[in-house]
Amino acid sequence: MNKAIKSENINITINNLTKAYSKDKGVFDLNLSLNSGVINLLIGKNGSGKSTLLKCIMKLVKYSGNIEKKRWRIGYAPEYYIMPDFFTVEEFLYNIGRIKGLGKAAYHDQSIDLLKMFNLESYRHKQIRSLSNGMKQKVNLLQALIHNPKIIILDEPLIALDSESQKNLLSYLHELAKTRLVIISTHSPEKFRYKSRNIIEIVNGRIQ
Repeated sequence: MNKAIKSENINITINNLTKAYSKDKGVFDLNLSLNSGVINLLIGKNGSGKSTLLKCIMKLVKYSGNIEKKRWRIGYAPEYYIMPDFFTVEEFLYNIGRIKGLGKAAYHDQSIDLLKMFNLESYRHKQIRSLSNGMKQKVNLLQALIHNPKIIILDEPLIALDSESQKNLLSYLHELAKTRLVIISTHSPEKFRYKSRNIIEIVNGRIQ
């Protein structure tokens, strides 16, 4: 079974992608291919177009051009995610899992491992409003991973995480990238010390 998964090529092909907010803000005529088997790192300064590219892939904004991908499950963690603060961590993740087609048994198995990765077991019945920014970021990442997606898109995932959580996440993503398509926007590419990585630098909305 693992061999079959590893042989599957998960990819996104982007042709002539443009999303312009103004003449110098957005992304312009992007052409690239993103594939499984490596960590795909989007790097660039604030406002360079990294987040806009991710939003285009997620179809959260209108754009011109073409983005080709099969109907794989996608997990997306934006840089800023507004969560229902009256929910507990457990309630939020469970409902997100159900919305994304995860059954009770599958949710239980998946949530145990993910909560353990971030040392969140003792926080599962805490309301989100009571969590620190670092804890909320962990929950944001878990909602993207809870349904075991084939494509993982994370926008600045290391922000607000403590060093141990960063280490655990980096190790987890390294394993996922062997069989999944992982796309990460980051200001800290040096922390992703993987042999197999694809670095895409975006400057003023264009690939360098």
